[in-house]
Amino acid sequence: MSRFGRALVAILAVAAPAPAQVTAPNYEECRLWSLFPAGGRRGETVTVEFVGAPKRGLEGTRSVIIDGPPGVTVRDIVNVSATVVRATLVIAPDAAPGRRCVRLATDRSGLTNMLYFTVGRLPEATEREPNNDAAAAQLVALPVVVNGRVDPKADQDCFAFELKKGERIAAAVLAHALDSHGQGRNFGVVDATLEMLDSAGRVVAEAGDTIGLDPLVDFTAPAAGRYVARVRLEAFDGHLQAVYRLVLGAVPLATSVFPPGGRRGSTVDAELAGPFLAPGHRLKLALPVADRFPLQHVLPDGPLAADLELPFVLGDHPERLEAEPNDAPEQATPLDVPMTANGRFIAPNDADWYRLKLTAGQAVCLETTAQRFLRAPVDTRLEVFDAAGKKLAENDDGFAIDYISVHDFRPMDSRLVFKATAAGDYLVRVTDQSGGGGPRSVYRLTVAAAEPDFELTLYPDGVPVWGPGSTAGLLVKAERLNDFGGDIELRIEGLPPGWVGAGSVLRGRTSRPAQAPYLYNLLTLTAPAAAKVGDVVPFRVVGKAMIDGRAVERVARPVSLYYTSDTGFFRLTPQARAAVAAPQTPWLTTAVCTVTAAPGGTIDVPVEVHGSAKLDALELNADLGMNGVATALAAPQAVPVRDGKAVLSLKLPDHLTPGRYSFVVGLRWRSDVRIGMPGPCTPLIALEVTDPAPAK
Repeated sequence: MSRFGRALVAILAVAAPAPAQVTAPNYEECRLWSLFPAGGRRGETVTVEFVGAPKRGLEGTRSVIIDGPPGVTVRDIVNVSATVVRATLVIAPDAAPGRRCVRLATDRSGLTNMLYFTVGRLPEATEREPNNDAAAAQLVALPVVVNGRVDPKADQDCFAFELKKGERIAAAVLAHALDSHGQGRNFGVVDATLEMLDSAGRVVAEAGDTIGLDPLVDFTAPAAGRYVARVRLEAFDGHLQAVYRLVLGAVPLATSVFPPGGRRGSTVDAELAGPFLAPGHRLKLALPVADRFPLQHVLPDGPLAADLELPFVLGDHPERLEAEPNDAPEQATPLDVPMTANGRFIAPNDADWYRLKLTAGQAVCLETTAQRFLRAPVDTRLEVFDAAGKKLAENDDGFAIDYISVHDFRPMDSRLVFKATAAGDYLVRVTDQSGGGGPRSVYRLTVAAAEPDFELTLYPDGVPVWGPGSTAGLLVKAERLNDFGGDIELRIEGLPPGWVGAGSVLRGRTSRPAQAPYLYNLLTLTAPAAAKVGDVVPFRVVGKAMIDGRAVERVARPVSLYYTSDTGFFRLTPQARAAVAAPQTPWLTTAVCTVTAAPGGTIDVPVEVHGSAKLDALELNADLGMNGVATALAAPQAVPVRDGKAVLSLKLPDHLTPGRYSFVVGLRWRSDVRIGMPGPCTPLIALEVTDPAPAK
């Protein structure tokens, strides 16, 4: 708990401890852990098994929600148990190939996190056990995509097929590409290995981390006969979430795309490379204008291409390709401001040079995107030199540890702000600290004016509201860029009539203590009394700030929880929603909109308790967005309930700087925002901290 949180102490004495009360579930209790199979061929119908967190993770599933291109519909949802659900997905013959974001709407959780389901073009098969050794290998006809999972530990999956002498195939395991991720004790991204065995059981080819953590074998049969593809996990691990799709056959399979991104509204001539793609294979990409979702995916065209998708990032600035050779300052690729350069390290120890013309006092921000979003296997380093070759600035890893990370680990991309002391040419060198190179070693270098700005992240992307008329919280995080320290006005848009979204102001940098809500802020959503359990509504959060006399608006990017550790692992999703879950606990309202006190003073918040007439006491706490992951301002208090009414009393810390804050009173929950849920709670309450009275 933060110093600010510890300083808020309860002063209300309670005669007897509160009886045990039912609490709303935490995020971790409502996760969708896996779905199997993780894909299907267009024109076919697939029965998918969804597995949730132990005990009651998927209890009361009502619907399956799919984000992505149209063409996949759902029927025959069966609640097998509180943790297992089966549903039939019908894939239209003209459904666009590629991934969909799939989640469940349930009575317990409202909405689960999302997982990926892939629409493919190749024939499909499903793994049949036992197939643990070559003698028991499952026979498949090529080309094929086999849906399998490595479970339990030490499991091995074997698939047999016939090849002619000199026949060439591609074999690839897609698990990391689908974000298959262990849960609980099986924490970690699924890391598979792939071996090719001949008819005598000898390993004739193998691969590990070829495409991220996924293996790829480009194999030519040395002799005619029976061959076996064997899939296992590193360290002979295995678990229910180790879901994969195994591609086998002489099929186009893209492993790299260049450029790895483009400007919104433009048409990009992208080059794809990989097995069974002709050199210089190109694909024209018409990029959307209005779509603010930054991450797209591309894959080869053709009726029998493999469905390994490659990340592709959208930007807002003019774009340029690096012009090789640019390995020396005199060969530097010229860049304007603003501009994004698309580069790649074509060989180990490659260095890419760029030239900027700046005016005296001009400040620019230089930033690479490689591991973030693109998952490129590079660790970039940025260096800035003057025209005479003197180094003026450098940065290796420009992104601090973040509790909400959309990468598999802390990304090692680079970022620096540079201010020219004199007019003239400046040189920028980009290198790869990992010493790698090749078609997949791509990056995007963006140079833009170092103007104050901000980005917003919304968590969770599926907000549960437990019961009609009740309120739940959500968290918005601000990434303040280029020393922006101003206020950000947050509002909720797009809710249907009857729903109420309470906005607030994320206060800027002041003399307040560091624990004041500068990076995080809570908002609330209230469902109408006429809402029904199972209702799901979309919304978005918009932030507005005044920067240099102009209004700047940014839409928050929703993120979906994958796993929680010291760094929470999340994935970007295209749409935020709220869902009405079944009432599971008492819920709270308050007639109070604003409370006022001086530092060290006491505030009383009267609340009305609904949904439990027999309670004599209730554990309540106050929550406020903080810098870290904890939001509880104090330990939960056992507060007496009389005739459905209670009063939470809190003493403000002496050091709390005068200003306006926003908080909620809620039922006891885990204060780690990556795990707990701030709800049911009251709508937002404004806290006005006034100047203390002058000492006499």
